[in-house]
Amino acid sequence: RGFGFASETLDMRMDKSRALSAYEVVNSYTRTDLERIFREYGEVREYRKAADLIVRRRAEKPFESARDLADFAAKHLHARKIHPATLLFQAIRIEVNDELGELKRLLESIRDLNLSNTTVAIISFHSLEDRIVKQTFKEWTKACICPKEAMRCSCGADHAYGKIVTKTPITAGEEELEHNPRARSAKLRIFQTRNFHREEAR
Repeated sequence: RGFGFASETLDMRMDKSRALSAYEVVNSYTRTDLERIFREYGEVREYRKAADLIVRRRAEKPFESARDLADFAAKHLHARKIHPATLLFQAIRIEVNDELGELKRLLESIRDLNLSNTTVAIISFHSLEDRIVKQTFKEWTKACICPKEAMRCSCGADHAYGKIVTKTPITAGEEELEHNPRARSAKLRIFQTRNFHREEAR
């Protein structure tokens, strides 16, 4: 589906019912939109250069495969320790599948359920996802939801959803990495919700 550098397709859709594919992103997005996703979703240092080169190249010949895009990135871009196309592929994949939006909606649904005495464990695979989980868990611990400009609390200061169990994320150990190298980038954060049933019984 175009996730790997050697793929002969340029798709990247996890759900085939989605209309947007990597082909459309790479060959149809404006230079400005490509810059945006490369900067925000890939944290690509040369995001302007990458977008400009892609727009120039596709004007002559569209990108037809992941291999084509990866080879192009390797020839024209620079990256330390990783393939030059790695962050480009990450950005395009996130855009195609709305991955950050899906994560935010998942977290919102968990909060809306008002789960009692429940352990919420979220594994993220890159810094953008981990940042969202970290910030959301922090928001969930806030007891007071009054506006920042309020001189005193008037909400009752009883709105905390629970507590953060993992102050820092849990990462894979050496033994796990030997059997599952892909776990290297995984980060696990855990949150424990309040026991609302016990509180109601008091």
